[in-house]
Amino acid sequence: VDRQSLEPRTAAAVAIQAWWRGQLVRRALLVADTSARRIQAWWQKVASQQQERQRLQVLVDYMRTERASVLLQAQVRAWAARAKYKRCQEAARTIQARWREHARRRAQGMAASGCAKDVDLLIEVILG
Repeated sequence: VDRQSLEPRTAAAVAIQAWWRGQLVRRALLVADTSARRIQAWWQKVASQQQERQRLQVLVDYMRTERASVLLQAQVRAWAARAKYKRCQEAARTIQARWREHARRRAQGMAASGCAKDVDLLIEVILG
């Protein structure tokens, strides 16, 4: 319908109705736009929180693995150090036993030959 062909009062009423419908449509679009933005913001927040939880879980898993690796390395190093210490202890005991045996034989030999030198060559090697 052409507004110019209508009666002035009818044309004014049609213009007011068209303006009001336009306002209603714009308000509805504004509400829909605001609602969509709120939903998008909420979804981004949820996604961000989920991503942060996943990041923290990966970090916790990495820290657990790292801690386990460090503890395992420490245990292996301690075991190796104890094994080396035990070997050194055994070597020291062997040296001490051989030296005491040598000193005892030498003392017996000197006593048998009549040498009365009172020289004590007993050396003790003690580890730990």
